[in-house]
Amino acid sequence: MGKYLPIIVTADCGSLTRAGKILGYAQPNMGSIVTRFENELGVKLFHRSQHGVTLTETGEKLVEIMRQIDDMEDYLQEVVTRTRKERFRVGVFQSVATQWMPQVMEEFFRTYPDTVFQLEYLSRELDDETGVRENTLDCAFFRGTNFPQGMQHVPLLTEPFYLLVPAGSPLAAAPSLSLMAVAGNYPYIHNSETFDWEEPYKDIRQKLMERDIIKISSPEDSTVISLVAQGLGVSLLPRLSLAGITPAHQVKAVPLDDAPTRTISLLFPKKAEQSSLTTVFLTLLQQRVAAWERDQGSTLP
Repeated sequence: MGKYLPIIVTADCGSLTRAGKILGYAQPNMGSIVTRFENELGVKLFHRSQHGVTLTETGEKLVEIMRQIDDMEDYLQEVVTRTRKERFRVGVFQSVATQWMPQVMEEFFRTYPDTVFQLEYLSRELDDETGVRENTLDCAFFRGTNFPQGMQHVPLLTEPFYLLVPAGSPLAAAPSLSLMAVAGNYPYIHNSETFDWEEPYKDIRQKLMERDIIKISSPEDSTVISLVAQGLGVSLLPRLSLAGITPAHQVKAVPLDDAPTRTISLLFPKKAEQSSLTTVFLTLLQQRVAAWERDQGSTLP
């Protein structure tokens, strides 16, 4: 799917809802995508009303150019596909890239040594869905259970979050804690590994944000760990992010009685649109996840 197709289809339909149904997006997601385009271009493309959307005068001019670009991109992709070395593009976030990808890629290259394996870090919400839809990614890791329509997904791991506290904190001595009791009472360090929380944890998240003193806009686990070790606050990290922590980090991961969980899945296009390498990658990935779970056991820092 071309980069500008969401704008083109929205203009043709005159409705975010109808355009979303055609492209497989939920209406709120279509609104976010259109807004992102407007912000990037620095112009308003649509007038919005209760009856739908209509192009602005500027939007009418730009959409015609977008149609021409979309046609040329289709032609470009045809030529590139015939001539380039095969490239496999995977959308990742830090914890899966660190814990799973090195072993998966090692096995992958034993069979496909000439393939260019491209890792793209997902830094924003919807990056995974948008990348797969727009054919800039062959597949992507997806956090959460609100799966986008029109794609395939395979769940890989469901894991709990733990409370990360300084090793010398009184909280570190507790065998377990209630997150609701902790929320709002300690400085909280927020990072984007927790952006995908769903019900019933919205109330707890709101209480955490009442003492939200540090925000990290990308999932830099190592930065969060260092800040907690320095005594600047507590944080929440999922099990996968805790695997590389050693006692030298001076932090403690405390189990939670009411722990939120997250599900990690692999997101990829329907059969007719997916890369021939996706099935191979998925098989190797599932083997790696199973081995990782066996190796980790119940050890925590």
